[in-house]
Amino acid sequence: MNSSDETAEENSAQQIPSEEQLLESAARLRGMVSDLALRLRPFPSFFGMNTLRAIELELPPGSEFRSSPELGCVVVLEDGEISELDLKFISGPDNSAGFDQIEEFTELDLPPEQFIAYASVAVRLLQAEIARRMAT
Repeated sequence: MNSSDETAEENSAQQIPSEEQLLESAARLRGMVSDLALRLRPFPSFFGMNTLRAIELELPPGSEFRSSPELGCVVVLEDGEISELDLKFISGPDNSAGFDQIEEFTELDLPPEQFIAYASVAVRLLQAEIARRMAT
């Protein structure tokens, strides 16, 4: 192997973040998401529901990371936590026209790369909401 091949290999190895770098980036983003979420009061409602405060996080098309099929609706909550939302609707008493809902949140234990992808979306959405409120 000649020296230009070795240099190219070293450069490509330097471009791949280490596990420690990924964990540090994820921790910084976690703090940023939390800070931004705490600035939003009242926190946005989830699809217009008065009882549920959350913002859905969807990875953009073409993203390097895909949401796994087992993963449901990913949201950022008022405290900045990124969680999975399981929203269940149950019919009212005696199957009346009314219904009730039950929200269950599951804290996600994502690999650092996937957390970074979701947290980046959360930062973008939270910043956009803060800017929108400041403009009005």
